[in-house]
Amino acid sequence: MIPNTAVTPPDGALTKNGEVKYETKEDHSTLSRDDFMKLFVTQLQYQDPMNPMESAEMANQVAQFNMVDLMYKNNSALEGMASALDTSASVSAINLLGHGVEYQGSEIFLGEDGPEPFYLQIPEAGMSSCEVTIRDSAGKIVQKIHMGAAEPGIRKRLEWDGTDMEGNGLQPGTYHVSIEARDINENDLEIQTWTTGIVSGIDNSQDGLPKIKIKDGPILDFNEIKSVQG
Repeated sequence: MIPNTAVTPPDGALTKNGEVKYETKEDHSTLSRDDFMKLFVTQLQYQDPMNPMESAEMANQVAQFNMVDLMYKNNSALEGMASALDTSASVSAINLLGHGVEYQGSEIFLGEDGPEPFYLQIPEAGMSSCEVTIRDSAGKIVQKIHMGAAEPGIRKRLEWDGTDMEGNGLQPGTYHVSIEARDINENDLEIQTWTTGIVSGIDNSQDGLPKIKIKDGPILDFNEIKSVQG
């Protein structure tokens, strides 16, 4: 049986009167791995030699200690894995610099060589008709494109040559795409759109995970990138 002897507290945890003083409530209410080991060794040291601990009880406490030790090792291993994954994601993100990437969005980027790829994901219900409206940064309608029927489940590229409704070439920049589509029963369809932009920067300052900055576009999480262009 353990006498009324306190476990040795952490360094600097004693007051002048010999009382234990903890910096936080959590320090007082939880046992660390070292605390558990000290309790176990102290119990062995002060047990009655005429009435030693039963083998089953001894085995149970050893098993408890092993479980605590394993939990600490697992936590350490998981922290190492998380750190390695963060590092791997950062390295992968850096490799995206200067490349075109595809992600979900409604902006289309018009460059000197024409618009970047922009895709419509057709639902499983199929599409009987579709009207695409393109607006400039001021919200002015610059082009309307009427698309015909499309098979269910396919990705259909938006065919636009970068001109307005009079056939004049538009200035390079970012344009907004909105879509009104219907299925074969003339019900409104929700169309998912995928756009393309150039990665211009990487930011790791917020939570350790890389943020992808799109040139003249949004900042994305790494897992929002669907594919990478050559």
